[in-house]
Amino acid sequence: MCMKKLFLSFFAFFLLISCSTLPQKTVDEKGSYVWKPEKFELNPQNAAFSAEGAVTMWIDVEQFKGKFEGDYQILSSDPEKWRMIITGPFNISVATVIINGETANIFHEGVWDSGPWSEISKQLFNASVDGDLFSVMLGGRFRFEGECAELGNGDKLCRKNGIYYKIFKDKVVEIASGDLYIVSEKKTRMPAGKGRRNKNRTENAVKNVQRWIGVSRGKPAFVFENKYLDASAELPESLFEMPKSDEPDIFDEL
Repeated sequence: MCMKKLFLSFFAFFLLISCSTLPQKTVDEKGSYVWKPEKFELNPQNAAFSAEGAVTMWIDVEQFKGKFEGDYQILSSDPEKWRMIITGPFNISVATVIINGETANIFHEGVWDSGPWSEISKQLFNASVDGDLFSVMLGGRFRFEGECAELGNGDKLCRKNGIYYKIFKDKVVEIASGDLYIVSEKKTRMPAGKGRRNKNRTENAVKNVQRWIGVSRGKPAFVFENKYLDASAELPESLFEMPKSDEPDIFDEL
């Protein structure tokens, strides 16, 4: 089943026509910089984590042009292993994706399908989003080994594997990767309420919500709004394996 038809079946009933004011890109990949080798690590305490929040994904296919708005829960045991659960209005399950490196397994219409993550991510986010980008946007551990250049005023620009990261006071504030750029912004929210499955998340609520806005080829691609982060969650390896056809999904028992 082709990926276009696959995701049309997920989102056809949740699409709404939308216009959006796009953030401005400030990273200039072709600028003249003095590059120096650099190595650092951000959020080392969040090597494995469970994150929750709101997600918006713009769909740009022949039949539909609009956006999907829902919620996400994303779990990661390391930068190569991810489990993403997306729900729509009224907590309707929309998609479950298990990512192991370049391979992804996706649950839809009662069955699991497999495909390359680079292609699936383009259907979801209109751009290829790898583990490093997820880690940065969700607040997980991010290990960098590449080159950096000072920009002044506390800013610096770093590049690794063709991806540029603008950093201010040890925090990534902007990312540029080919036709995709991602800009972060903050807003204050009251840390109250409950998380997924009625678990109390107040102690892990993000007081200054980080919102990451992705723009691909000049059009809105996605928005992640972080609400909860739990680095103490126990994440068994079986969470990142596709269940066999004759066994229940371990996530249903958590």
